[in-house]
Amino acid sequence: MAQNYAAAHLAQIDERYSIDAVTGGVINKSGIRLDFNGKNSVTIYDVDTVSQVNYTRSGTNRFGALTELGTGTQTFTLSQDKAFTFSVDRGNLEDSMMVQEAKAFDVYVLAAAHTAALAASQGATAAVTSSNAYVKFLAQNDAMTEALVPESGRHCFMTPATYSLLKQDTAFARSVDETQRRLDKGVLGQVDGVTLHKVPSGWLPTNMVFQFIHENVLIAPHKFNSVRILTDVQGIDGAVAEGREYYDCFVPDNKVAGLRYHLSA
Repeated sequence: MAQNYAAAHLAQIDERYSIDAVTGGVINKSGIRLDFNGKNSVTIYDVDTVSQVNYTRSGTNRFGALTELGTGTQTFTLSQDKAFTFSVDRGNLEDSMMVQEAKAFDVYVLAAAHTAALAASQGATAAVTSSNAYVKFLAQNDAMTEALVPESGRHCFMTPATYSLLKQDTAFARSVDETQRRLDKGVLGQVDGVTLHKVPSGWLPTNMVFQFIHENVLIAPHKFNSVRILTDVQGIDGAVAEGREYYDCFVPDNKVAGLRYHLSA
């Protein structure tokens, strides 16, 4: 009887824990795969660039002075080793904690993206109203274009209050394409080639108006993500859930131009 009870609720718990994250469209799209098997740190290399010069049709260095191409390294270390536990009593099924834990990864990814963008001064801070919200949005999108960030694959995360300001702008209303709308994942559609996401204000850094993320920037490995159900636990008439998640979110130095922000003053 106890085993049947646990099995019945295991499916429900597992479903809630593995729901699609709202940041799923902006992580692990770059093709870079970090192998943390047997270790918690991985080092990658980045390559410098060399400026072009005019070709000279005489002399010994016709292609310009020979320069040794330098390389740098970045070491990524997993820092998020999270766990949780709660009981599932026969008479009182309380699974809200699991829902809350499922969103922690989204919050962490969005915070990591903003930290990297802020460190590189990839954004602006100014008051935003219904009359200028769309202008501020376009300014950050234009900045990504100037930085040679690919046009396709751009995403913007915003709060419901920010989206309300945009909807009051008639220019925005004429531009938004809702054919890609998926409200179950917080996707509102596209505008100016950018996929729009609406998320709760508590998921974004303080005073965030627009958070732009190109899908090829963030690397978010999960070393493991597990949930187990224990039955016949002493003192509990029901089951106990225990979970552990080991993950992180990294930004390669050469990809930080694909992150932008606008903060309210």
